[in-house]
Amino acid sequence: MCEARSGHRIDCLATIRAIAPTMAPKLDRARAIAFANNKGGSGKTFMAFQLACEAARSRSGSKVLVIDFSLYSDISALLLGGSARAGIGAAMKGLQTCVDATTDAIRAEGLVRALEAAAMAREGVRSESAQAPRRSSVFGSWFARGGEREPPGGVVDEIDVDLTTFTIRPHDYNPEIPENLYLCAGAGLNSWGDERAHLMDVDGEEVPLWARQGDEWVGAGQVFRDAVERLPKEFGAVMIDTDHLAACVLTKLAFSAADSIVIPLSYNDMDFNRLFSDGTGNSLFNVLLAMDSAGVLKARIRKLMFTRVGATANTPIQSPGGIASPFTPTKTSMAQMDDMARQIWSVCNAPAYRNLFSGIEDIEPTEANAVRTFMNEYFGTLKLMPELASLISTMNGIPVCNMTTRTYTAANGLSGNTSAAVLNSLKSELSMSTRDVMDDDRYNAPISSSEK
Repeated sequence: MCEARSGHRIDCLATIRAIAPTMAPKLDRARAIAFANNKGGSGKTFMAFQLACEAARSRSGSKVLVIDFSLYSDISALLLGGSARAGIGAAMKGLQTCVDATTDAIRAEGLVRALEAAAMAREGVRSESAQAPRRSSVFGSWFARGGEREPPGGVVDEIDVDLTTFTIRPHDYNPEIPENLYLCAGAGLNSWGDERAHLMDVDGEEVPLWARQGDEWVGAGQVFRDAVERLPKEFGAVMIDTDHLAACVLTKLAFSAADSIVIPLSYNDMDFNRLFSDGTGNSLFNVLLAMDSAGVLKARIRKLMFTRVGATANTPIQSPGGIASPFTPTKTSMAQMDDMARQIWSVCNAPAYRNLFSGIEDIEPTEANAVRTFMNEYFGTLKLMPELASLISTMNGIPVCNMTTRTYTAANGLSGNTSAAVLNSLKSELSMSTRDVMDDDRYNAPISSSEK
């Protein structure tokens, strides 16, 4: 049995994963990851929150940038103090902190405005050289509606965007967050509410930004891609939380700029089917296929992570189908995971779907162990967290990597603590999952002490 010490657990998982090589390329710049699922409640934001904090904690000499491109801005709430509310209808503590500490010029909507301004400036340069008219765009219409609408500093001719000018350091407002984590925050309705998110189409009908059709966002997506690639070298990771509306412009911006996509998966078969078919046109895979066909998709699927997985032991194991897990899932969990993974492999028989996966060309479909190699390489797990630890983490904005055995009290009066043994196990497993998602063994600091 593997011991709880991180070094021993690392060796166990390395042995489990030896069946397949790491296929994602190593990058000299920041690795950009988009977390995506078109179904709310899949665990996307909670997973992104935990992995981002663990990545920052475990590699303190490098910076992590979190970009909140979700209309609900939940990851900003978690990083800036938690989801607790003073009462029904009141703002979450973290979002209130965001509103108090930022302006729309430096939040995510300000970033989008700057991306659009730069895209229009680039287009103006091209238009002038070609003596062609300069066209308007979806964001130009959106941000023409009242309030502060000039890019930061009033500069309208810059063709590049510096992402660091749109960040705050959550640690300054929530000491539980690692000091080397930075956030481009969203503020929920203050950022993306009806009064800000509607625009006039050519017929005069108001259409929500996230329902807007067309390719007006593409120029901003290219600017965003360049901005991510131009981040200072001290940034080792960029993690983008996307909206559960996969067809939302914000989500498409993330897919156009990130290197990898991490998809959280539940066991619910209806949720699983919606990844491929959705009557609203919002299925994640169909959005990716359309973007790839149009040549505007940069990101490729790197991991599908089963969330809230039931466990019987803290020992790393491999499912019968080949899915590596830093703990031992229940037999029912493993059977369901294997079945869903095999279904996704069957989808990959179609070249268009195969092209969505990073490095999958290295797996020959005719190989005897191709399915097992695929499942081992592209799937992972996150344990179902004890309710108390999960609620304290969410309501107080405390990532698991920094939790201790002390008693925590949430704004609603919920109070309690979690044992060192449970926390040590969670931290060790989270550490392994972070390295698995990052494809980088440098995120390997010993787990932090759980003793208060």
